[in-house]
Amino acid sequence: MKRLIVLLSVLGQPVLADQGDYYGHMMDFGYGHSIGMMFGPVLWLIVLGLVVAGIIWLVRRTDGGAVPKTVSDARAELDMRFARGEIETADYEARKKLLTT
Repeated sequence: MKRLIVLLSVLGQPVLADQGDYYGHMMDFGYGHSIGMMFGPVLWLIVLGLVVAGIIWLVRRTDGGAVPKTVSDARAELDMRFARGEIETADYEARKKLLTT
């Protein structure tokens, strides 16, 4: 019950803040019709750009370990398989020739 009362009091704060005869935040005083209104969309574009750049940076950072193997890596693997005796000399020569072309 105590949590419900706290929740309702927090949700009721905006209602209690404006108990005047009118809603005068922007209606009568002209707040919001200044040069600052032009920079609001620009600020949101900057924030959106930073969020997108952060996501791209995070994806590239986490995907950095998945570098595709190059021909030299394949050649090194072929040499290791031949050294361990997993493939024969003729098979080794044929595969080495395929990798160099």
